[in-house]
Amino acid sequence: MLSILNTEKKSILLRRVWLTAVLVAASMLQNTAGLLPDIFGARAMLLLPAAVCVAMFEREITGTLFGVFAGLLWDMSAPDGASFNAVMFAFIGFACGMLIKYLMRNNLVTALLLCSVFTVLYLLGYWLRIYVFGGGFKGALSLFTFYLPSGIYTILWLPVFYFITRHIMKKYG
Repeated sequence: MLSILNTEKKSILLRRVWLTAVLVAASMLQNTAGLLPDIFGARAMLLLPAAVCVAMFEREITGTLFGVFAGLLWDMSAPDGASFNAVMFAFIGFACGMLIKYLMRNNLVTALLLCSVFTVLYLLGYWLRIYVFGGGFKGALSLFTFYLPSGIYTILWLPVFYFITRHIMKKYG
């Protein structure tokens, strides 16, 4: 019985180490200039789909903690460092985990739906914080010229993170 518990704890630990590595890799790809191409000025925000996928498989509590971790990774490279990302990602992790646990099935279509909704909410919240509440409307058109195209580019990355996360969960779940 003791060896089963040890094996189970090792499996959980290895799974969470791999999921942490996925979030760190997504952060490095996202925040290192020149690693991913900008398509017509739009940038991929890889921590969003990575955090959504991790939260879907880990459920609400661990998903929230991984969300905070992903947000802190993003906040470390943010110029203002106001912890906006940590708070938003904690909400995203908790909401994804709860929705999958009690309401939705964990599949690629659900992941695309959740990633789309939370990407739009995140980008709209960030745009409101920067341009509406932070200094007027001098960059108001950036919602349509940068943030929405970046959201679409971000959502296109979701299948990559979904299948990586699913593979980790099958191997160590």
